[in-house]
Amino acid sequence: MEAKPEEKAEIEEPEIEYVSYGGEHHLPLIMNLVDQELSEPYSIFTYRYFVYLWPQLSFLAFHKGKCVGTVVCKMGEHRNTFRGYTAMLVVIKPYRGRGIATELVTRSIRMMMESGCEEGSLQLANSFKA
Repeated sequence: MEAKPEEKAEIEEPEIEYVSYGGEHHLPLIMNLVDQELSEPYSIFTYRYFVYLWPQLSFLAFHKGKCVGTVVCKMGEHRNTFRGYTAMLVVIKPYRGRGIATELVTRSIRMMMESGCEEGSLQLANSFKA
């Protein structure tokens, strides 16, 4: 029996709303996306570490009120330089391939650069769930 191809959500680009992390009410949305799509489990303390210390580096993408993507980052000293670090990046399957992850990462990198980061890194240890 053949598997059906993954259905893509019908969206128009202006329908995606990007917002900065806005507080505790966004935390369950981020946690749900990461738990749903990434293979590595995180405790609530890990999420809070990132979003409480660097809230300006976390963004969420919404489509008609539904959270469909997120990026969570940090920044700090690393080997005599100020480095940005992307820890979590998720876009749910029906919304992939539409530039949402690119926009989320672009926003976080822009904030890192405005904050003085000289370089950036991406955690590749996590894998996604197929």
